[in-house]
Amino acid sequence: MRSAAEKLYISRKRGRGMGLRYVISALLPLLLLLLVTSVLSFALVFIFSMSSQIDRMIALLGSGTVYSLEDPGAFIPEGSEVSASGRTSALLYSEGGESAVLLKGVEDGYFSGMRAEELDIRYNDGSGINPIIISSALARELSLSPGDRLTLLVWEGNRARPFLCTVSGIYESIYPQLDSHLVFSSLDMTGPDGYEILLPRGEDENGLVETLWNNGIPAQSYRTLYSSIYSNVRESIGILYVILLAVALLAAFFSSDAAQVYIDRDRKDIKEMWMLGLGRQRIKAIYFRLTLSAVAFSAVLGAVIGLLLAFLSPLMLSAIARTEPALLEYYVTSFRIVIPYPSIILMVIVEIAVSGLSIAFSLRRKREMH
Repeated sequence: MRSAAEKLYISRKRGRGMGLRYVISALLPLLLLLLVTSVLSFALVFIFSMSSQIDRMIALLGSGTVYSLEDPGAFIPEGSEVSASGRTSALLYSEGGESAVLLKGVEDGYFSGMRAEELDIRYNDGSGINPIIISSALARELSLSPGDRLTLLVWEGNRARPFLCTVSGIYESIYPQLDSHLVFSSLDMTGPDGYEILLPRGEDENGLVETLWNNGIPAQSYRTLYSSIYSNVRESIGILYVILLAVALLAAFFSSDAAQVYIDRDRKDIKEMWMLGLGRQRIKAIYFRLTLSAVAFSAVLGAVIGLLLAFLSPLMLSAIARTEPALLEYYVTSFRIVIPYPSIILMVIVEIAVSGLSIAFSLRRKREMH
């Protein structure tokens, strides 16, 4: 049990009544740990947020969360949206150039509901013949604006059919690999191929796929239909485990070094405690608590700083997307911040736990504590 003198000593060494300069100097040995934790916390939030947005965009702009070849009818969960859709290849011709596109025919109201809430679309105020909606990436490439007219050469079996179309809207391109050349038209231009079922964000689609198959309706989840794109999401999330490992190794290195710095700093005080009869093990226990508390403070502060910086990352990506769009071909250029609280908490816990082991081992090896 700690004596009153030990409690007072630990409190003073933690900075109580010692002024801001002392507190800063006490944390300097862990400055690199704080900076590394901030960077890793930022990386956790950034990767998780980007991966979550890519995952959602595959469902929103792809084939829904679940794609079925027959009308799913009464098997649709409450809060979900279903729409018939069709796909074909086409060539787009405009005054600004031409481009091969994937034409997706959809029903009226397709861009209402969840898509209206989660997608940024600029619409043309007027009406036009054969209205289509294109991506902002394609609009920049061909210098198109809402209301502009163009020609679509749509493949129908073994022949091509021309359509005079009007750009009725431009949606913000979020994941170029998926949506840069994706054009939406009325279902009349493509004909229906199947049905898209869009589930609310976070809902599990596997149960619905199983239910549809059990009732004789062929269905696939977006993760199966877009497996190559979805693998990019899984690889990004896999980096999180590498980050946690890096945290553990760096925490062990910096914390043991900090313990040595504190002991060297307080040699005179340690000698006086030893002369007053405080044993070597008690002194080691004091410096274990001092160092571990400083590590915990640095880890928590670093995590908070990283979280704050993460909220600026969408602005950074938007700026890069405007100047160097090719750099972000395989990444989303706009996303909302999603904080992975379990991963952040796990990172801090791992950091403190590994630091505790490192500090204990370092102090155990140290023979001279006076």
